[in-house]
Amino acid sequence: MIYYLVTEDHSYTINYYLTSWGKEIAPKLRTIYYEELPNWKHLPLGTYIFSDIERLTTRQTEIVSNVWHTLSEKLSTHQLLNHPTRSMRRYELLRTLYEQEQNVFNVYRLTERRQPQQFPVFIRVENDHRGALTNLLHTPTELEAAIAQIEASGSNRSDKLIVEFCDTSDDQGTFRKYSAFIIGDRIIPRHLFFSRKWVLKLPDRVEETDLQEEYEYISKNPHESELRHIARLANIQYGRIDYSFHHGKIQVWEINTNPTSVGDIPLNSQTQVPRIPHTKLFVKHFNEVFETIASTEKSTTKDLVAVNQPFSTHKVAWKQLERSLRTLTFLSPWHQHWVEGKLRETKSNLRKFMKNRLQKWAS
Repeated sequence: MIYYLVTEDHSYTINYYLTSWGKEIAPKLRTIYYEELPNWKHLPLGTYIFSDIERLTTRQTEIVSNVWHTLSEKLSTHQLLNHPTRSMRRYELLRTLYEQEQNVFNVYRLTERRQPQQFPVFIRVENDHRGALTNLLHTPTELEAAIAQIEASGSNRSDKLIVEFCDTSDDQGTFRKYSAFIIGDRIIPRHLFFSRKWVLKLPDRVEETDLQEEYEYISKNPHESELRHIARLANIQYGRIDYSFHHGKIQVWEINTNPTSVGDIPLNSQTQVPRIPHTKLFVKHFNEVFETIASTEKSTTKDLVAVNQPFSTHKVAWKQLERSLRTLTFLSPWHQHWVEGKLRETKSNLRKFMKNRLQKWAS
């Protein structure tokens, strides 16, 4: 069995696939939400995909790291895909690729206050996948104005990145966005998009030559060796790597650890319907890899690993209750003191109860 860990709000990426294109592998893959992980007393042995790690909170990262470590005592390393803290996020990945002269563009945190070495640049959020927050900023003055606007809006500065723009368009001004999945040691090409726009989330051009070029990319997997090297450098075993080329050299934009494999394809879409044969070819390869992983599993759902985390669940719930009570409007200060007194009394009784329970559990 394969277990796919993901944040509940972003589980659509895998859940939609399992109810549509991936129905044949659905019985062999189960989704586990990170928000529910503190409630699990035991986890079955199997292959675990730690997806969506860039969206984990600090508290969730601590819990998930503990789970990863516990599972690692029973499972081999190839059964644990993506480490919650050691797999590179966008900033570390892009900075590392620049320093190793793979990427020709650098990246900076907004809070670093370091001046980019080359312009134009743009600003984006570090851990989301919605693209640029700004247009291209061509001068330090334009950059400072954009930063000032972000600060004035009250937006969080610590999760913003300044990225140097890398022009990957060809002689005709066409941008290409290559995307390939990483699953363990396998590289599976997903798609090749064409556009006149530098922010390329979806294709806006599908000509016959484009379709042929995309088909050759998916069927021949021409960049497999280079992408496998980059995935190993990033210590990422599951995700989708988005990239292009600059003077014949791969330029990596990101590795998304919870990517959409195949989304909904509207029947009237002029850019997606012609590419359905390519999507089917990808799905064939994608499902085959998961089938192979599931078929090599020797464990069963009856083989369990204890991952008890005493107090973690009730502590989180208690904090939520305390925050909710602070938002109430009381009739008088006396009512507020009375409620808070009862809250402290209940908390003390709960602590004693949990201590006794833990002692019985330990014995």
